[in-house]
Amino acid sequence: MTIRATAGMIALAMLVATTIGCAAASPDAARLAGASTGPATARMAAADSALSGVWQGISVSTSVGDPSDPGRIAAMQNITLTMFQQGEIVSGYYRCAYGNQVCRHMNETGIIRHGRLSHNRLTMRVMLEDGSMCFFTGVPEGERFAGGYECLQGGGIIEQGEFQTRRSY
Repeated sequence: MTIRATAGMIALAMLVATTIGCAAASPDAARLAGASTGPATARMAAADSALSGVWQGISVSTSVGDPSDPGRIAAMQNITLTMFQQGEIVSGYYRCAYGNQVCRHMNETGIIRHGRLSHNRLTMRVMLEDGSMCFFTGVPEGERFAGGYECLQGGGIIEQGEFQTRRSY
């Protein structure tokens, strides 16, 4: 093969590669490949992450679940839920701060596990530092998320209450 023939083959290969690269980057190529780039995709992506953000508010104990701590009735704490949503799955972090009492058993941080948004109801498990866990459930509405919670340790309910939060960012 001569140098001229090799140069011609290289030039042809470059032309084909350039043409294929331009076609793959075109909006028509994305449409033909089944990818959507329109407003509907943007709305779906926004809906899939509607809960992502930082939600701040309060929790208030409504029952004395733990007889060793009868002073917890009406215990109010400042809470922060940092949530990440992917589709119907929600994960993230929990933070508790002093309200009118200290956080239950001094648990100030936790991890949100097994969060799921189903039919507009969010349920999630918050795993706390001392091995206890709290189940939060409620219906997010716009920039507000409120509902109830129930904390368990050793198989028994140790606290129940209500919470209300508002998206801060």
